[in-house]
Amino acid sequence: MDTEDTATKRRPSLLQRILIGGNVRWTMVRLLVLLAVTTFVLNYFFPEGEARYRRILVDGKSMDPTYVHGATLWMHALEYSDQTPQRGDVVVLGQEGHSPFYLKRIIGLPGERVAIRRGQMTIDGTVYDAYGEGRIRARLTPLTLGKDEYFVLGDNRPISSGGVVEADKILGKIL
Repeated sequence: MDTEDTATKRRPSLLQRILIGGNVRWTMVRLLVLLAVTTFVLNYFFPEGEARYRRILVDGKSMDPTYVHGATLWMHALEYSDQTPQRGDVVVLGQEGHSPFYLKRIIGLPGERVAIRRGQMTIDGTVYDAYGEGRIRARLTPLTLGKDEYFVLGDNRPISSGGVVEADKILGKIL
């Protein structure tokens, strides 16, 4: 009887052992775990079919010395979907699907009064000199930012051009 039982119990082929393994139940558990991990990763990195993170290449010197020409950065594309930009955030500006993109730092927030005079920037009458290096060459008569407007400027103040941007032109935040 022992010889007949072993003859009827055939060993699975090599292909079956590779694909399924020795135990079908454990193979099903492994597949379910793999499916759960894959679903989590796809939902985290591509919520609603849109990429959460994007690679950005720095082209130019307006953000020197913080980010140098040729550096590769990562942008969080959904950072501002549930919160508003804050002063000091480095953001990517432009129109989705169109290039070029611009890398600037948020200086003025909605409702604030921004001015540049004699190489110094003021926000609501107070001198603001954080994050930048050098004297600002541009001149800006005092202006009050609208509800969805931000004032942006590069960190390399002598050569950087800045200005007022609307919230819908902010594509994401640099990590």
